[in-house]
Amino acid sequence: MRQIIIFLLMFFTALILHNTAKAQSNQHQIANLAVLQQQHSGYHFTTLPLTSADGQRHYRIYIAIPDQKAPASGFPVFYALDGNAVLDFLTPANMQILAKQAQPPVLVLLGYATDKRFDAQARAYDYTIAPDNDNTDPLDSSRINGGADIFLDLIQNQIMPAIQQMVPIDINAQTLWGHSYGGLMVLHTLLTRPNLFQHYIATDPSVWLHGDLLQQEAADMIKRKVALSANSLWILNSKLKVDKIPKNPQIAARIKIHNELTARQGSLTKKLINELQQYTDLTIRHDHFPYENHGSMFGKSLQLALFHPIVRQ
Repeated sequence: MRQIIIFLLMFFTALILHNTAKAQSNQHQIANLAVLQQQHSGYHFTTLPLTSADGQRHYRIYIAIPDQKAPASGFPVFYALDGNAVLDFLTPANMQILAKQAQPPVLVLLGYATDKRFDAQARAYDYTIAPDNDNTDPLDSSRINGGADIFLDLIQNQIMPAIQQMVPIDINAQTLWGHSYGGLMVLHTLLTRPNLFQHYIATDPSVWLHGDLLQQEAADMIKRKVALSANSLWILNSKLKVDKIPKNPQIAARIKIHNELTARQGSLTKKLINELQQYTDLTIRHDHFPYENHGSMFGKSLQLALFHPIVRQ
């Protein structure tokens, strides 16, 4: 019995260390593209290459289409930011589970033309808002913020029409998911173009970025008295802090600044939710995860969103 207990302790310790390591993997990690070539998963993939209007950012949009016949109303669509990293969490086994849902979604993974999981420079621009007089990323002065609306134009005017030409979709059942800066992008989209999607899922959104810009957007939308009864917002927040600081001084400095800025995140998120609940008819869900950290929430929220189709209904 004692040996079994020791084995279980060793197993769960290894599992925790593995998950923590994966959660904190750096942004230079190579993306796992294996699922794109897998057969018999219930889905088939196609890739749409695109370039930004200024020629500075290059995209790979990975589109997963169910093999079955589309419903009469069309397939629901699940758009995910950081598409290269999302591929890590898609396996033939869980794609088969997804394909067996009553209404399996088309997956649109908004990725970049890189072999890495993240394009840090590009996402820092595409997923963020910034004041006119200062668009420097507070976490890294080599990055520029403020390109969210330009990226939304690309989604609305090029990506969405391309998807509609490829496969029958239900334009009234479209979800946008994002994590961190991607979560900020989800909220910005809801507040400025609420009709672009019906369901919004923001994981650990960087609501602290550039002060109260997001709060101003919420106030502006509330003044417009936008009807949101057909929309839903799901915010997922981690609570576990990572104590171990990396040896790399640049990464350590970035984490230190991030921790200082996110110390305000809880109150800002709560304030935003309270205002939206009080002044709009938006359906809101807010969940906290005490055993997840900022990195691990990427995969955790993605799995919850994909395998709990009620959030897309």
